[in-house]
Amino acid sequence: MARTSLVDLPATTVADTDDSSTMPSFWKETLWPMEWMVLRVSPVYFGIGVPRGDGSPVVVVPGFLGTDAYLLELYLWLKRLGYRPYMSGIGLNAECPGKLTDKLIRTAERARAETGRPLRIVGHSLGGIIARRACVERPDLFSQLVYLGSPVQGVNAHPAIGAALSLLRFARRALSSGFADCLTERCECAFLSRIVERLPDKVSHAAIYTRNDGVVDWHDALEVDPSLNYEAGGTHIGLVYNPRAYRVLASLLAEAGAADRLAA
Repeated sequence: MARTSLVDLPATTVADTDDSSTMPSFWKETLWPMEWMVLRVSPVYFGIGVPRGDGSPVVVVPGFLGTDAYLLELYLWLKRLGYRPYMSGIGLNAECPGKLTDKLIRTAERARAETGRPLRIVGHSLGGIIARRACVERPDLFSQLVYLGSPVQGVNAHPAIGAALSLLRFARRALSSGFADCLTERCECAFLSRIVERLPDKVSHAAIYTRNDGVVDWHDALEVDPSLNYEAGGTHIGLVYNPRAYRVLASLLAEAGAADRLAA
């Protein structure tokens, strides 16, 4: 499959991305409704010009302080495309991520039992890191992971920084004590120690990101392997409504589906 807006950049380090001045102003995130409006008139929204789904189950996971509700547009689009989508069932993404992972795995177990097929999982922002933990913990349930603006590089950082590496400082002040503890070495749920583990080889993965991200430094949203990175543009919040992100996602899902069928 031809790479879409592929960015050929070396993997970044914590030192490379620690300067928050490289991030666009957060106010630009207020422009996300424009991306939703563009999506509604885009051919991609109606499944035109993108590969059709093969009925595989796809779980969508919300980002920090979000619920499944704001992913409804993505959920319905996946259904129209021919996939069998599932909401994460984690509730509000603002508590211990280890507990949220347990809820996500329960949803995945149900989806696997209902469909008899390995799951694809799409995580937005911090939801992508929780999805990664689920894939590490239960690789028997999943065959693909797609990050949407997730702080992927935080996985390769010191555990004390972990998945929160790129979250805005004001957002950290909003964290509950239970959530905050899980982002430190005091964590008792082993969230950090598990997400730094390598993803199983059977789980394909890729990152969709935007250089205009006002929440996560876009350098941190890149996979180490540059061939796995796809630039969509737009805002961080708007990645779940961005027609360019949808187009890339459709291609990634179809490509993984074809690989699964060849391996069967």
